[in-house]
Amino acid sequence: MDKFSKVAKRSNDLSIKDDKDKILYSNDHMKIIDYNGWSIIKECDYVVCIPYLIESNQIVLRHEYIETFKYVDAQDFHITVLSGGIDQGETPERALLRELEEEAGIVLRPDFKIEFMKPLFVSKGHASKYHPCLLNLTERDYHEVMSPQGDGSKAEKLSKSIKVEQKYINSINSSDLITEYMLDKIKDFINIK
Repeated sequence: MDKFSKVAKRSNDLSIKDDKDKILYSNDHMKIIDYNGWSIIKECDYVVCIPYLIESNQIVLRHEYIETFKYVDAQDFHITVLSGGIDQGETPERALLRELEEEAGIVLRPDFKIEFMKPLFVSKGHASKYHPCLLNLTERDYHEVMSPQGDGSKAEKLSKSIKVEQKYINSINSSDLITEYMLDKIKDFINIK
């Protein structure tokens, strides 16, 4: 337990390397670092979000093609939150604005105030964090672009955003822990038991 508590003292910048760190593996998206005898996965931080469209009583989720999940359960698609990596030098707010437009076609008005919840570590073996956000949106807070472009990847081309009516939220079969956590948060917010 003591060794994991030392992870919190590390920087979140993938480019920083301490003299104690031994890079076990590295590519453009992640590093595996030997730190005090622990193999730690270092990726970028992520924004995760569920927009709640107040007037229509709907939330926005993703019906997403995820290769890693398919590897485990052979299912092509999974229900997930809107999410994406925070690029180096990018703020969580800027990353969220980009991901909303790329994945859901939602463009927030320039003066909309984004409030994040407390950042959470991805897991005990990761040095990366999720930056969760529930967006409560009235019709005047955003506009929708006709077709979200995504990031151009195969997964983005196969995936799509979906709007789920409030009465069906308890029926959602989420695929990952952060989606389940965010669904619990939105249920608390809109008082669904």
